[in-house]
Amino acid sequence: MRALPKINIAYWLTLVTASIFGTNTGDYVSDALGIGHLGGLPVLAALLLLIFVAERFSSRVSPLYFWAAIITIRTAATNVGDAFHDFGIGWPISLPAVLVAFGICVAMHFLTWSRTRDQSISASPVYWVTMMAAGVLGTIGGDAASFGLRLMPPGTALLFFFLAALAIIAWKRNNLLNTPLPYWITVALIRTGGTGAGDALAHALGIGTSTILTGAVFLAMTTYLYGVDRGNQIGSAVAADSSQ
Repeated sequence: MRALPKINIAYWLTLVTASIFGTNTGDYVSDALGIGHLGGLPVLAALLLLIFVAERFSSRVSPLYFWAAIITIRTAATNVGDAFHDFGIGWPISLPAVLVAFGICVAMHFLTWSRTRDQSISASPVYWVTMMAAGVLGTIGGDAASFGLRLMPPGTALLFFFLAALAIIAWKRNNLLNTPLPYWITVALIRTGGTGAGDALAHALGIGTSTILTGAVFLAMTTYLYGVDRGNQIGSAVAADSSQ
């Protein structure tokens, strides 16, 4: 992509809202629309491809395309994570399996990053695959924490968002948030917290109302932070600025 968000506080806050909204959209697509956890994946894959093509040929360079891709991937990841239950695969099997897959993706992304040593996180194809894996891990991990460990969705949201905040503070001091391992650990923590928060809102408000509410917040944040305020973006294929 030609314009990507800087990795600063605006980025992490927007990723939080995307994680919550994506939990709701995933459940809405599978449950409210009644097409199941896997039925919507071809449409979401086509939508993701359309976003990449539109960004490539658009006359306007904007990180809004990045966030459109993020929410599409998060929606798909929610459905993939939930689909394990459809096949009778419980958390004792699905969670370790997805954790290993996520680790492999992170290792592959690290190898890509280490070849350049430009101290940045680039939105390469491996990056998007790893983002998908982080979303699936966050979905399964969030459900396991909420219902397996009996933290319940609000407890899961509070715990993992707190852990993500601690990680951001600690790694930012050492200028490590733009390196693969700290970056992806933080993303996975946010994805897990987002699952808890999205489920908590859906249980309290209903999936339709919750989706509209979290979607409005996500749309407002991305429009202002990346449409109006251009200080949160960089016009290159590299998304990194840990100094802010």
